[in-house]
Amino acid sequence: MTVSMGSTALANLGIAQATVATLGTMMIIGLGFLQRPSRASLLWSLAFVLAMVSTWATLAGEAIDDETLRRAGLGVMLGAPALIWSGFRARRRARAFPWVSALQSVASALALVLVGDSAWYNLTFRSVFLAAAVFAGLTLLEIRRSADRHDRLVIPLAIVSAVFLALGAFSFLAGLFVPAGGDDLSLTRVLNTLGMLVYLVCATVTLLFFTSVSPVGVQTAASWPQFTVTAIDRLRRAEAAGEISWALLVVRIDDPEDVRMAAGAASFSRIVEKFEQLVRAGFPAEADIGREAGGRLVVLLARPGQVLREHVRALLREVTEMDAGQQMTVQLSASVGWAPADIVGYDFDALLASASRACDAASEQGGDRWERLRT
Repeated sequence: MTVSMGSTALANLGIAQATVATLGTMMIIGLGFLQRPSRASLLWSLAFVLAMVSTWATLAGEAIDDETLRRAGLGVMLGAPALIWSGFRARRRARAFPWVSALQSVASALALVLVGDSAWYNLTFRSVFLAAAVFAGLTLLEIRRSADRHDRLVIPLAIVSAVFLALGAFSFLAGLFVPAGGDDLSLTRVLNTLGMLVYLVCATVTLLFFTSVSPVGVQTAASWPQFTVTAIDRLRRAEAAGEISWALLVVRIDDPEDVRMAAGAASFSRIVEKFEQLVRAGFPAEADIGREAGGRLVVLLARPGQVLREHVRALLREVTEMDAGQQMTVQLSASVGWAPADIVGYDFDALLASASRACDAASEQGGDRWERLRT
């Protein structure tokens, strides 16, 4: 009776998991990648495609009583968290290592199939699940490095990643130190399947935010990927034409966490919106503006140094005078990092990195100032 109930629970969870994976794939691709294509959204879409295909393969193995197909599908699915991690790395323009997911999927599937029904299957199953959980933990670290990590829609994936890692570690340690029987493994499979189901739901919520909402500004650039494409093209043409007055600025609110705590989440959103409106109004209409994260904008424009300096000074003054709509214990201010193309070069990534460092330096000096990269 126990085995039957366990099998029924696994079958029901498997159907639910396949349904969620299919819907998640449709939403991530349709609402995310196709609307705002980027390398990150491509990797996240591939993660859901991998989860969807492998889940249906597992269900097919259950239906036709093919244990090899079921185990192969289960192993392949465990490579999905690595692709989600790769997407977050791609989002911050670091090396993504998507091949790690392919390697993990193949290795997990082979391990589960080749171990057969031997006494090692229990520990092998727990080990490959732990390997997938490690990438959930690495995803959590990437989320913490994200500029918009405090947004409420980021919380689901952050929490479930931490739980995934804890469950994987607990399951592995239990397999090492607790004698395991068939019922024990059935319970572990139910818990792990349920964990993957919850993980897919939370990943869908958060990744839709990252692909279709953040870091897109309603009144700035159409999207960060579109801004980067435009900026790269402008810089290439400027270099070919020998234009030397181009510069890239990173403009951000100082101490955003302190401002958020002092104003509250709802008021902070209004502050960010008004700040971004000030930035839009503070630069010429031909300037390209991209929203890298909430309260952090990137501006690309061609202006002589003295003219651009006046724009920056006026903007910083307007930010400090901005009405937050309530009394706060912290003073609103902003920092600006300035990277001239004639010094750094015309490579977008190099300009952005230099401007970001200059902005960090201005913020570390107390904020409400700008820092220009010099030779």
